Amino acid sequence: MFFSMKINFNQFSIVFLGLIYGATPMLAQSYVFAEDEAYYDAYNDGWQSGDQSGRGFGDWRLFSPEYTKEDEEQYAGFFTANTESNSDLKQSAREGKALGIFANGTGFEETAAFRAFDGPLQSGDVFSMRFEFDGFTNRFERDSEAISSVGFALRAEADAVGLSELGKGRAMVFAVIKGLSTYQILDADPRFNTRVFIDPEGVDVGITIHDDFRYDLQIITLSDNVVHHFPDRSFNWEAPKGTFENKGGQKIQSFALFNLNGGSSNVYFGAFQVSRLEN
Repeated sequence: MFFSMKINFNQFSIVFLGLIYGATPMLAQSYVFAEDEAYYDAYNDGWQSGDQSGRGFGDWRLFSPEYTKEDEEQYAGFFTANTESNSDLKQSAREGKALGIFANGTGFEETAAFRAFDGPLQSGDVFSMRFEFDGFTNRFERDSEAISSVGFALRAEADAVGLSELGKGRAMVFAVIKGLSTYQILDADPRFNTRVFIDPEGVDVGITIHDDFRYDLQIITLSDNVVHHFPDRSFNWEAPKGTFENKGGQKIQSFALFNLNGGSSNVYFGAFQVSRLEN
């Protein structure tokens, strides 16, 4: 179930209760519990592992292998992008800046950035961010034939010690997958096609947390400010090994940004925010 509508704002500052369920809309007051922006001073010297910026989040954990094979050209890493130097950076930028990840070469290059929330997300919280990627193109004549993807994930794990953590405790993924022209969701469903076409201007994505490890997804395509709603979805849930924990014990504790062999196009992120309902 989903529907679309057009609006005139780009940030998730008001929570509409009942709108997606056909009830009379009610407004609930919310406040910004966590936020960070690429134009903050911490990123003036680039984007690096250990950077701490904004409020409500832990420090960044950035992982990209060092590719040293002499017969391969492989490049992967992280940077602070700006609209003056990066002509492909569009509306995902705030104050002209965004966080960028690149992964291109003759093999399968991969990068991931992990960040924990100061505390697990609560029911009613809205996590939002901007995401921009305008398609897969090869930088070199040859490239890996493995499936490429870019996007972000919400995780039930707080810590990350390496790239392998990207598939651990993964509750949902919002992604662009090579060969597909629309945004894809991976959660309790192996793969769900949103049928929202990839917007080269970027998207605002908002995820509202509910009880029983469920969530609502909202996508705003920035080229036309159209809102696409995907309500009442289920996070992917796995009980920790050796326990009988139910879904009520699972919490979203972190998120991850990834670029898995994205090719010559950079992927950009920004405007990280958690809105929380007032008690």
